Amino acid sequence: MAVACTGRNIEVTPSLRAFAEERVRRLERHLGGAARVRVVLSQEKHRFGAEVIATHRRRRFTAIEETGDLRAALAAAFAKIDAQARKDAAKRRDRKHRPAPGPISRAAESRRAPRGEVPAGGDGLRIVRSDDALLVKPMSVEDAALRIAGSRREFLVFRDASSERISVLYKRRDGDLGLIVPAW
Repeated sequence: MAVACTGRNIEVTPSLRAFAEERVRRLERHLGGAARVRVVLSQEKHRFGAEVIATHRRRRFTAIEETGDLRAALAAAFAKIDAQARKDAAKRRDRKHRPAPGPISRAAESRRAPRGEVPAGGDGLRIVRSDDALLVKPMSVEDAALRIAGSRREFLVFRDASSERISVLYKRRDGDLGLIVPAW
């Protein structure tokens, strides 16, 4: 723990130095090791400023705070540094638990969904991608009804020739046909 306290237009008292050292000890818990901290205290008219620069390994955290009370400015600057250190630690921790973006191992490939299948949410449903492309051809609703009636397909996506809108015609459970026309 290396703490360097300097003052601009103000004298750094032993109580302020002790306060800074105590906050550095707390900061080092978030950083996971010793840090070099430089504290610059300043006074301009009725405002007190505190600038804290913390260096840990190759990371550098900086915070500047100005208030009417010197101790409050120093506490607020250290609070900002603590927040930055926690955010950085969370980033590194989350990055560490992500899978590597390299080639897929045989074990991971065996767990992978078969071609065209996308695993969905936690309810166990799978999304299966169809290999045949949907051609959205312009036709009337009657032509679409004839086409779906003569096939084994459950639905047909087509462009309505009269309105130029994309529509979906589907077979209902009761044997009739349903028509979906989006309202955009």
